Amino acid sequence: MPPDLGLLARLAVAVFVIVMPTLMFLGLVRLLNRMRDEDLIYRLMTDEELRSVERSHSLAGFVEEVTGTTPGAIRCPDCGGLNAAGMDSCVECGARIG
Repeated sequence: MPPDLGLLARLAVAVFVIVMPTLMFLGLVRLLNRMRDEDLIYRLMTDEELRSVERSHSLAGFVEEVTGTTPGAIRCPDCGGLNAAGMDSCVECGARIG
């Protein structure tokens, strides 16, 4: 019994409709990953902008933002991270303070 050509055509269209969006999405993700060039971004940033990014990505920067100019904030002797008063260990590197 020969296969029904109409059924095969509908099956081919269904596979195409299901598979193509997935392949297009994966292609877009790969393209965006290739376009992302963090080295270029860091080269274009000024030193102050780089320090701001480094501070915002570290726990010490978070503590510095929270404590601000609060008296009693101490710096870690090992890494220089800013810690709130009363901390037993550094939030950045875990070293004992005091």
